[in-house]
Amino acid sequence: MWGDMREELGASDAISKEVAKLGHARGLDAPRSLPSVVSESWKRCLSDYHLVPDRVPRPAVLSRSEMRDLTETYNDLLSVAEPEVEKLFLRLVDSEYLVSLASPQGVMMLFRCDYNFLGDMSNFGVVPGSVWTEDRQGTNGVGTCLRVGKPVTIVGNHHYGAAAQSLTCLTAPVFGKFGAVESVLNVTTPRAGNDRANLVVQDIVERAARRIENKYFGRLYRKNMIVRIAEERDGNDLAEEGRLAIDEHGIVVGASSLVTQLLGQHQGDLIGQPAEDIFDLGSRLQDIEPETSFQLSLNGKIAHAEVQLPGNKQHRKVVNGFSAHRHSPLVEAVPAVRTPHTPMSELRHDPLALMALDRAHRLLAAGLAIVVLGESGTGKTTFAQTVARRSTKIDGAIIEVDCSSSTGATAIAAAMQSCSRIEEGALILDRLDELDARGQAALLSAMENIRQLATGQIRMIAVATRDLGQMVRDGQLRNDLYHRLKAGMVELPSLRTVPDIVGVIKDLLKFELASMNKPDVSIDEKSMLVLVNYHWPGNMRELRNALRHAAVLVDGKLIGLNHLPQNIVSEMSGKDLTARSQAEASRVEAALRFNGGNVTSTAKHLGVSRATLYRKIQIQEMRQESKKRWSGSQFRQNRFRILP
Repeated sequence: MWGDMREELGASDAISKEVAKLGHARGLDAPRSLPSVVSESWKRCLSDYHLVPDRVPRPAVLSRSEMRDLTETYNDLLSVAEPEVEKLFLRLVDSEYLVSLASPQGVMMLFRCDYNFLGDMSNFGVVPGSVWTEDRQGTNGVGTCLRVGKPVTIVGNHHYGAAAQSLTCLTAPVFGKFGAVESVLNVTTPRAGNDRANLVVQDIVERAARRIENKYFGRLYRKNMIVRIAEERDGNDLAEEGRLAIDEHGIVVGASSLVTQLLGQHQGDLIGQPAEDIFDLGSRLQDIEPETSFQLSLNGKIAHAEVQLPGNKQHRKVVNGFSAHRHSPLVEAVPAVRTPHTPMSELRHDPLALMALDRAHRLLAAGLAIVVLGESGTGKTTFAQTVARRSTKIDGAIIEVDCSSSTGATAIAAAMQSCSRIEEGALILDRLDELDARGQAALLSAMENIRQLATGQIRMIAVATRDLGQMVRDGQLRNDLYHRLKAGMVELPSLRTVPDIVGVIKDLLKFELASMNKPDVSIDEKSMLVLVNYHWPGNMRELRNALRHAAVLVDGKLIGLNHLPQNIVSEMSGKDLTARSQAEASRVEAALRFNGGNVTSTAKHLGVSRATLYRKIQIQEMRQESKKRWSGSQFRQNRFRILP
């Protein structure tokens, strides 16, 4: 036994010497200058993981299908975490921070990064789907936080791997049931920063993590009575609140991390106890009026609590042709129209859509009204609803007005009356480009007076399909209204510009098949090639309808060309789609046909410059044969050759 102990002590001394040697090589007076969490992590890297600092491999990155499976597993957590991640990112983005939420496996599931330094982050391997466990990447914010289960700051050369020494990572765990780490909230910057700034940001991250934890706690225990506990009676920050979940027998079945600190007891000691014994209330919790503050004694201090009963539900009311969505203050925030694999779920991975969302949030935060533009079928209304929900508080209202109605002016006036009673919310004006003259006058008045009429902050979001500038030139839109709107325009990308259209098709097809109870059906290679290379003038709406068409018709286990809409198959027939150059040529041909041969319109349709499109076309042949080639909108493809 003594021999074994001597060997262990000798090995421990050797590891400590290696840690000191590594620290000295990096200019650190190790181990004195190293935080204990870092020195202990370095020891694990040396003795347990056998990692060489200069040879730590680049982080692995999950495939798109693996990411879909992972996000499905943690969908409940992601639905409550996304608004907090978004708000944290918008708060820190000007200081060049990215924000991510990692799974218990160390995978970055939610990822928000300003596109200006997205390339710099990718050079370090910090990308969506990257895996940052401590045993793979050595000492790092996410991996070490997962290992120790507490907030961690890893600055510069405190990272074990040499390649990551330019980064500063500030992290905090999000706890789930029974005290298990459910995820890690991570903020990363390519700068070292100073100790004071890092302390401030670390506190912000920890508070955001507790807000996510409390929201997720409400989701996990939504069928239970919940006791909300805070030291301050009028505290409005969810980060300062602890929670206990109580079953129908008055027994504690769950406790958040902060409530264990407030009570001074481990979570395992609280679970299974009668709640009335913990607080010594002298009465049953069931007899306390819900949503009414009462006092508790916690370790000799007075705290304030509130009982939340199970079963609170979101409700909706309709007034004068417009609808208002409102959440009870005790119901956890759920992003609007959040359905698995809808177009908006692609925001997590589609950089173009993420940039549009980032732009919308920045403009709203600056107090500007925004106008969501885009081709028909790009999901403008869904985008507006998502932006509205993520930009308002948990109890904020979302008011929607259909501007195409003949009573548009009346609906806007009624909406403004509702806004006057709202502390915070959003006003969505759908189909703004169809608003008549009376409605435009009412809207202009509303925009001028909304701050005076409303009791709080109201964000205005409009949705339009047509070019508003052209409408002004055509005399269809008031010039003064246009100038109030044009500063906040956000254009959604067309489906043709989505980087991973294959992934989008697979996601939407899976959703459509699941809705028809056909989850085992797949699509054959030829049909997928047709869908990938079609030019999709109707964008996401046309794609969803095409996939729904196929899902309805298929009777076996495989979708073939006979199940796709005939117009799509006919347009792509006779073309070799297996070669990249031929696939591109087919897409350009289809787009030219759709736009009646107009090169300018086709270039805009495809999202390329005219010069780029002209390089695909034999210019001289087109000029010489243009009159023969075009008859109305008919296209003779045998006279028109697309260059690879």
